[in-house]
Amino acid sequence: MGCRISFLKTLLIILNVLLSLIGVTLIALSVFELNSSTPGTFEHIAVVVQIFVGSFVVLSSFLGCFAAGRVALGLIWSFVTCMLILISLQIYIIAAAHSTDYVQRARTDFLALWADQRRSIERIEYLEQNYACCGKNGPQDYILQGGAYPLSCYRNKERIYSQLFSGGCVEAVEAHATENVTNGLIIKWLLLVVELCALISATHLGITVRNKLRRERF
Repeated sequence: MGCRISFLKTLLIILNVLLSLIGVTLIALSVFELNSSTPGTFEHIAVVVQIFVGSFVVLSSFLGCFAAGRVALGLIWSFVTCMLILISLQIYIIAAAHSTDYVQRARTDFLALWADQRRSIERIEYLEQNYACCGKNGPQDYILQGGAYPLSCYRNKERIYSQLFSGGCVEAVEAHATENVTNGLIIKWLLLVVELCALISATHLGITVRNKLRRERF
């Protein structure tokens, strides 16, 4: 019984360390994406939700480590409850991610910016520099509008033709969204697997400790 409890404690601590690392990674990636997303868009809202989930994961992992270290039934069952909430939320997020076309939404958001260039000029310039792109479909879009290439279409904003970005921002935004979806799904599935393992380990530990306490009473 003592060896089993020690093993489960060690396993639960390891799983919670993994949870905290994944949670911190999710928060870091989300904060990076938050800076490159347009406020009010679906992508921006999704990133904010990811930051909330990552924070909850980190806090829960601290609770899990403390519960494993103290071997306190109240803390263990509290951690189990947190895992159940996180797993339910994670399943919903994964289902939503698979059913949502983030690439099309990213394209639609950029086209909305391009349709109102006067109000969105700063945002478009930021995207052009950040994604190394120019115009909607390419630099020729500015020429067709009767204007010149803006500085944001040049690498390091140096007005040299060899530094001119040749690709359009629609394609760049779509490629960026595709990469984010792939990375996001990998992290979400990995997080779900670790959460399930932590839930099983914590539940087993709680039952084992409860049975030990009952035996000691009699």
